[in-house]
Amino acid sequence: MKRILIILPNLDLGGTETVVMNYFRHINREEMVFDFVVHGTDGYYEAEARSLGARIFRVPTRGEGFFKNIFAMRKIYKSHPEYDTVIICTEHALAAIEMKVAWWCGVKTRAAWSHFSDYQGASRVKRWVHFFARPFLRMFTNLYLACTADAGRWLFGFAPKWPDSQLNRCVGLHKKSFHIINNAIDLDKFRYSPEVRENIRTIHDLGERFTIGMVARLTTVKNHAFALEVISKLENATLLIVGDGELKNQLTIKCRRLKISDRVIFTGAVNNPADYYQAFDLLLIPSFHEGLTLVAIEAQAAGLPVLLSDTIAKETKISDNAHFLSLKKGADFWAETAASLQKTERKSPDLKSSGFHIKHEAERFQNIIGGSQ
Repeated sequence: MKRILIILPNLDLGGTETVVMNYFRHINREEMVFDFVVHGTDGYYEAEARSLGARIFRVPTRGEGFFKNIFAMRKIYKSHPEYDTVIICTEHALAAIEMKVAWWCGVKTRAAWSHFSDYQGASRVKRWVHFFARPFLRMFTNLYLACTADAGRWLFGFAPKWPDSQLNRCVGLHKKSFHIINNAIDLDKFRYSPEVRENIRTIHDLGERFTIGMVARLTTVKNHAFALEVISKLENATLLIVGDGELKNQLTIKCRRLKISDRVIFTGAVNNPADYYQAFDLLLIPSFHEGLTLVAIEAQAAGLPVLLSDTIAKETKISDNAHFLSLKKGADFWAETAASLQKTERKSPDLKSSGFHIKHEAERFQNIIGGSQ
């Protein structure tokens, strides 16, 4: 059995972690198992990961101690020589440091997995450091993974167009070294269910109200503030926000200022997000930037209309239910578009050939990683 070491900030309920766990659940675990390196306290998925056979190592972050981090990683590699493959899930090219440690310790396959098409932080300095570090990341990486072509360009600094890209040849890349790994899901889990819809709507006393949903951590990049502006333009609509985060108080204050507190429901983090897609009439994703957002794929599998900002990867559209809008159009235009989709007939489309069916994609992922030596 091959053990793959995956480095993540944590195993909490986030987009990247959910994608990784989806693959972990569906690979053939008699042949391959994921082990994890994380930081901080216990995360949402840790108990499940252990039940699937994972080992979990906890190391200091670079911020907590640069050399502590390096020596902790070196100790893991030296104590567990069976790790001949490491995958670093990252949005920033400073992962070159972790990659160099893996190279230094003799790890044969060193993969970087890009889940974002831009840096989630706002610091201009960190962006410049990212651009400077990309050549060093490529120097120590020999397997390139990304959720979209744009995510690959962001992290690795090359366009995955084979074999015409001069830049690819310049950095010594070839077709077999780069792979798009779709944010695949269990399509059956999200199939539309009128019974589940009625249950969730009853719990939150939604009645027949037009219910718009957001499923996202309460962080700046997700642009919840814009969603509140949209709701303020729709007198008959309720916004159900699924997720938690540091902006909760700020958003609550904005609700009061817009006089919509009675039409906005914060559920916090939930363990059954698939059920909430059934209860919504429309999903809103006005993010400032993202790679390929998993919630849009899940919502489309549930037959739900989705409004996305046009900064999100176009590969997110896997059905006619996805609609891209510019944030520059403003909240009024978004509200008008949302209202026009209010009566969309609900039915789950056939997406098995979309490239997002986890049962197929997990097998493909396993073949890529297993054949990377």
